[in-house]
Amino acid sequence: AVVSTQSTGEDAELSQKEVFLIVVQRFIMILTDHIVRSEQESRYTQTLWFRCTRDRLRQTLVKHRREVKRYMVTLQTLLFTPEVEPKILECFTQFKGYIA
Repeated sequence: AVVSTQSTGEDAELSQKEVFLIVVQRFIMILTDHIVRSEQESRYTQTLWFRCTRDRLRQTLVKHRREVKRYMVTLQTLLFTPEVEPKILECFTQFKGYIA
């Protein structure tokens, strides 16, 4: 029974991590898509929608800072890589400064 409970807890932790990473990945994809489309169409990238969505990503990182701290290496390795648009990467960089 103890082993079963432990493995259930580990499964729940893994599921939580996967869901959190998917949510952050979606933010990055949506914001990146907006930037790419706007630049292709010679439109202003820093629209109200973009700023609000980027701020929501920032808010999500702060609100779930315990999870972000636990998954920091994974986030840096898989999602917030140097290839990410600087305007998006800035959220993560500011967050790291906030928790330091």
